[in-house]
Amino acid sequence: MHRVRCLTEGGFKINGPPEMGKGPMSNEKELESSNEASLPKPTQAGRIEQCQEAIKEARRCLESNDKDCITRLIEELVRNQCHDGRLIGKEVADKVREVVHELWLVSNHEEECRLLRILRDLGVSRSWVRITTRITNLRQFNERLERCGIDWENKAVRYEVVKEIEDLLRRLGWSEVRMCEEVWRFVGVDVDEFRKYGIESCAWLEGLESLRNLRRPTGSG
Repeated sequence: MHRVRCLTEGGFKINGPPEMGKGPMSNEKELESSNEASLPKPTQAGRIEQCQEAIKEARRCLESNDKDCITRLIEELVRNQCHDGRLIGKEVADKVREVVHELWLVSNHEEECRLLRILRDLGVSRSWVRITTRITNLRQFNERLERCGIDWENKAVRYEVVKEIEDLLRRLGWSEVRMCEEVWRFVGVDVDEFRKYGIESCAWLEGLESLRNLRRPTGSG
């Protein structure tokens, strides 16, 4: 038997028996994997530029009335969080709203239902959709969902609530560690229980970040 996990400052390290028979091919694969993992993430300015380019392309699709193209680009914009003003800025987020609204205006009933399903499946909030489509009357919005046969529960997703709390705590000047611990408590995790076993809950969370892609083994978005 050997120890499976050993907590380090940066997260978890997997301890196991020594690997045998590693040759040039194995080393090359490890090097490629290391290079992929170290690719720089886009800066905020880079993300904004990507969103703006996608918005421009969506407008070109609107001009040519290519609804499939617009829908595909809206999916891309939402997946990249270009619609979230807190992350990308109000100006860009408002342009995403405009694109969605313009598609809504030229869509028939079937196309409206398709768009609503896409936005629901991408985790967009009902309130965002209502504001964007200009269906401010809640009863009318619910009737539209019913006609489309869409089940869209009117309750906040927990991770959205957590994001709101994080933003509030950050504005109050809380440290990252304290903020992390309070968010853990909010979702029902006893951070003191972690400490009994010598584990810092926030460092443990950082270690899990590297495993996020295991939820999508194919790497698809």
